[in-house]
Amino acid sequence: MSYSEANDLINNAEWAGRVQVCAREQALIFSDDGRPEYYGLAYAIISDPRTEPYDFCFLLASQPGISAESTDGDILAAVQAIWPKVGQAYAPEEAPA
Repeated sequence: MSYSEANDLINNAEWAGRVQVCAREQALIFSDDGRPEYYGLAYAIISDPRTEPYDFCFLLASQPGISAESTDGDILAAVQAIWPKVGQAYAPEEAPA
């Protein structure tokens, strides 16, 4: 996918909305996950209304096979696949040993 095509996809409000709904739904599921990169991001999305899961839109827009015609299942699989990568930015620091 070219940069122009990825930009068009990111700016497709219907597609971006579907990705954001999926990320918020997954946040409810991952909020009980024991892995910091999972629950840290989930907590950020759930607890702070200013946290928007735009990272997913930017990352998904360049994934092979993702397009405006992607099914909800395609989006779900892609969000789940990149959750730990996005979540690393939100993982709480571990207590010192």
